[in-house]
Amino acid sequence: MSEDRPIVNPFPRRNADGTTTITTEDAGDIRLVCPPWCVVQHGYRYQPMKADITHRSEPEWALVDTPETGPTSLVEVGLIQWPFGDQSQVFLSVATDDGDKEVGPTAARQVAEALRRHAAHIDTMAGVLEALRAVEL
Repeated sequence: MSEDRPIVNPFPRRNADGTTTITTEDAGDIRLVCPPWCVVQHGYRYQPMKADITHRSEPEWALVDTPETGPTSLVEVGLIQWPFGDQSQVFLSVATDDGDKEVGPTAARQVAEALRRHAAHIDTMAGVLEALRAVEL
């Protein structure tokens, strides 16, 4: 194998019982049962460590299609879990300017409330825009 080609981890094996076997660097083969919301195929470019195995849901985007700019996405959220990590609970992953943040139920509700407040502010600013444009005519 040439030196300039990356080592690629073997693709996970789908087992007859519905489980998936992933070859890890530190623990060998790990047999995994995915939760119903997990949509990833568990293919990793390099052999993952056992703690790096990740379940992810299909991401959901807040989308808007504006007359000025066309369609764009605003924020992405989805479920995420590291079943063998230090914290094996399921989190909500929220895309932010600072990268993805994984939060629990309380913080997820705080994010939702912040988005509702921001939406109210945007509605107020839309009214200001309408008033300003009415004066420009």
